[in-house]
Amino acid sequence: MNKEQYDVIIIGGGPAGSTSASTLVQLGHSVLLLEKAKFPREHVGESLLPFCYQIFQDLGVLEKMEANFTRKPGVTFSNIDGSSYSNWCFAHVIKDPSYLSFHVRRAKFDHMLLQNSIEKGAKVWEETKVLEADFTSSDESVTIIAERNGKRMDLNARFVIDASGQDTLLANQLKCKKPFERLNTRVAYSTHWVNLNWDESLKEGNIKIVHLEGEKLGWLWMIPIGEDRLSIGLAVNMDYAKAQRRELSKTSDDWVKDFYLQELKSSSLASKIINGAKIAQPISANGDFSYYADQKFGDRYAMVGDASGFLDPIFSSGIYLGMKGGQRVAHGVSDILNQKGRALLNDAYKDIEGAYKLVENLINTFYQPDSIKWAGADKAFDQSYEKFESAYSILHLILAGDFFTNHEKYIKAIELLRNKSMIEKYRNLIKHPEVEKGSEVCKRIDAV
Repeated sequence: MNKEQYDVIIIGGGPAGSTSASTLVQLGHSVLLLEKAKFPREHVGESLLPFCYQIFQDLGVLEKMEANFTRKPGVTFSNIDGSSYSNWCFAHVIKDPSYLSFHVRRAKFDHMLLQNSIEKGAKVWEETKVLEADFTSSDESVTIIAERNGKRMDLNARFVIDASGQDTLLANQLKCKKPFERLNTRVAYSTHWVNLNWDESLKEGNIKIVHLEGEKLGWLWMIPIGEDRLSIGLAVNMDYAKAQRRELSKTSDDWVKDFYLQELKSSSLASKIINGAKIAQPISANGDFSYYADQKFGDRYAMVGDASGFLDPIFSSGIYLGMKGGQRVAHGVSDILNQKGRALLNDAYKDIEGAYKLVENLINTFYQPDSIKWAGADKAFDQSYEKFESAYSILHLILAGDFFTNHEKYIKAIELLRNKSMIEKYRNLIKHPEVEKGSEVCKRIDAV
């Protein structure tokens, strides 16, 4: 029995949990973070957004980021054979050093953030599994039931933040986990490759997204995370993956690897890049790209990051949603602990909900057959960036991570992409009455 009481116990030491911990400690609170694994450990989700830059500054890790990880100037969307593609460079709309984002090895990145929490003053226990949060023992606190070194522990805090990732501990316990109804369930397979044939966009540092149409309803990602290392992943419709499993299992001893390679080689673009290359580590599988908790916070608890909701990672939104959400929630929880009320936490979750809704809309636009094809977006706009700079700027800002402050305006903008007949309105988006009050960055760009 541990009788010490903390201000906050955080479940999970990934980016959302460590950001919450560091922020709360900086605000003067005692924090215990419980992590089931031993860091460093591998994880998917290696490409970050420019809007993470300010968070790294706030956490005091920006110099470590610049010293340890490769840089990301933008995104390249391509069709399956590379015959149609479009480049989206953040420097077009971000005029300070933050336009250059990062690709990371998650084992190193997550460990760095967790160590930063310790350095700031948080207490961190790794290899500690949380079993349950008990809200019945007191009206003033919560008891966290955990297991460490084979022993049960009852830990007390005034507040608990669930950052348990896809374990979704509190969402499962409170039975408030639901699917995003408009998103198909997908599964992803990924690993790292070396000795590759790099194309120009990968050499420049862009993440490459290859659209897989038809029954696959998916995409390939290629992330340059080192001088001779790509993270290459496959995300496809779950029904398609299950059908392929049934067929391949009849003749294969390792259907996952065979399926993964089959799908990469189905793209002439990907096939060329991996020709003669080598897989550097085991293939990992991750599923359930479509859920959210509809009861994200209460009097003594809050959920952040993947523990509160998870979306198809096609736009590299997960880490930023988790870190920014964790930071905002930490400030709201601090107000509650300091008896300043719940207004700040309410505002945080209003923006978090808006950010997830924006990204969900963006994902649906990518998969919708009659929407604008991202790989050919430059052609849809007459191949003239200068002429339609105002329209492009809004999508650049969304791709860069401007989810939280302008989500209502951007959602209206994305709706225009769902029907090709709306392109004429989209071309003059800043002047269009539905979105004329765009972000401050867009306002500074000359109208068409």
